[in-house]
Amino acid sequence: PFMVTEPGEVARGKKNGLDYLFHLYEQCRDFLIQVQNTAKQRGEKCPTK
Repeated sequence: PFMVTEPGEVARGKKNGLDYLFHLYEQCRDFLIQVQNTAKQRGEKCPTK
C-alpha cells in the first residue's frame, strides 16, 4: 500500500491515525448498511448516501 519513511514515533502516530480513520469508516459503512436493510424491510426506498 504505502511506505512511511519518518522514523519511530512520528510514523507510528500517522499509522495509528490512519487505522483510526479506517475504523471509523468501517463503522459508518456498517451503520449505513443496517439503515438500508431496515428501510428495505419497511418497504421504503433505500438511502444511497
